[in-house]
Amino acid sequence: MSSLWLLTKKSLKVLIRSKSSALIVIFAPLLIILVLGLAYNTNERFGLNIGVYAPSFTDDVNSFVSILQEDEFTIIPYDSSIEQCVDDIRSGLVHTCISLPSSLKVEDNNPKDIVFYVDPSRVNLVWMVQETVKGKFELRSQTIREELSQNILTKLMTTKDGIAAQNSLLSSVKEQQNSFSASTEAVKQQLSTLDLTLPESSYSTESVDTIKSSINSSHEKIGEALDSLDSLNISSGQKADIKDALEKAQEELSSSLTLVEGNASSSVLGIIAILEQDLASARVKLQAAAERTANSQTILETASGEIAQTLEQLNSISDGLGKLQQNIESQQVTEAGTIASPLNTKIEKVSTEGTYLSYLFPALLILVVMFSSLALGTTLVMVEKNSPAFIRNFFLPIKKVTFIASIYFTNLILILIQIAVILLISLFFLSDSIAAFPTVAFILFVAASVFTFLGMVVGYIFKSEETGILASISLGSLLLFISGLILPLEGIAPLLRGLVSLNPFVIAEGMVREVFIFGAPFTNIWIDLLILISYAVALFLIILIIESFLHDHLVERMIRHHREKQQRPK
Repeated sequence: MSSLWLLTKKSLKVLIRSKSSALIVIFAPLLIILVLGLAYNTNERFGLNIGVYAPSFTDDVNSFVSILQEDEFTIIPYDSSIEQCVDDIRSGLVHTCISLPSSLKVEDNNPKDIVFYVDPSRVNLVWMVQETVKGKFELRSQTIREELSQNILTKLMTTKDGIAAQNSLLSSVKEQQNSFSASTEAVKQQLSTLDLTLPESSYSTESVDTIKSSINSSHEKIGEALDSLDSLNISSGQKADIKDALEKAQEELSSSLTLVEGNASSSVLGIIAILEQDLASARVKLQAAAERTANSQTILETASGEIAQTLEQLNSISDGLGKLQQNIESQQVTEAGTIASPLNTKIEKVSTEGTYLSYLFPALLILVVMFSSLALGTTLVMVEKNSPAFIRNFFLPIKKVTFIASIYFTNLILILIQIAVILLISLFFLSDSIAAFPTVAFILFVAASVFTFLGMVVGYIFKSEETGILASISLGSLLLFISGLILPLEGIAPLLRGLVSLNPFVIAEGMVREVFIFGAPFTNIWIDLLILISYAVALFLIILIIESFLHDHLVERMIRHHREKQQRPK
């Protein structure tokens, strides 16, 4: 057990023998945690850039934009075409694009379509962006649902009040109809009691004709007598004849008078009496009929007024029902599905459908290149520094650039072999992207150069090999944590977000993603490529400065070591 403790103690002493080793072992993890804490120690919203496209930015669109701006999202409006916004997603300028209609008001049974354009290759961010923005649309959708429901309820209440008013009018019409029916029944009863039967008495006209003929005959005979008296010298005998004729005429006139003035029903006076009785009876009946007709006329006039009023009320009811029908028909949204989901969200990917491997492949490539380049660069420099030939190399007539270039090319050859192997293996899974491999290989070459120079800088700074390897791993871990691969860069504090975007891992991964997934041309990435090349040049110059500094101190150290050796007593 004591031997185990002694060996462990020896290993710890070897590890922390130098101050730099002790600092790296103790403070490298703390430094990573400190940097991440400073970067992500914020309660601000994610710094998302959201592109919004609409044919016209109406009040509805602007109100929704205001809702997004409440969460401190950066809104970039696009009014020309959605394709420009999609291109900005591919280049990383915006995180998502939203295509909105001119108006979010639902005016028929067709819900409004809201289209989200997302980049599926940003796996750690795409769903967060989608759910965050869809949450805002859900709030807006809820508002629209409430408006539609309130509109329907308002129309129902209006219809209810209208029906109640029409029911009141119908009750009045019903009462008037009952009154009219009662009046009609009363008229019917009054008219049914009228006695309009004709008298059944028969009036004989034969006596009148007899009287007429008798009187006419008497007149003729009297006329004959008169003629006889005027025209003849009458004798007594003749006078006797005339007298007989006159007497006979007198008898006949008396008989006629009896027919006229007799008490029999067949006499003229009897007939006249019967007629008078019948006329009196008819007069009574006509007076009763006139009274009842007058009453019926009054009742009918009242009924006519009630009918006119009923017609007016029926017209009012018809107009009211027509308005209620128009009010109901004005409700254009009648489907439950549209009311429940007035906004229909669609997700459109800005790249072709692929697997998670294709989405993660750019980040995996850069990750392998970064750690391999950092580790190899540091290792080769530490091996060179600890080599017995290191001191002799300083006195050779070879430029410092040559030594640096040799380490760089050695590291680069190994990295290129790894890249070639990875790309060849990926052909079995990602054969559709073979056209992008040349450009991707060139980007990886530049990225490998940058990370190789970073590893060489670490190797030149530290003395022991284990410390240098630990420092390179810590540096790679730091670059990884602030690359957006694990934690989204949008969650970093705004002040540090711009600096973190200059991370060579972020730049290289973005270029590979644009070329590999979106098929972007070289003209779209040349600025980022120049930034990486400038990093490589700057690191190369830093290595030259460090190399010169080490050379000067190495000569001074050798001279000091030689003097100390000479001053030692023999």
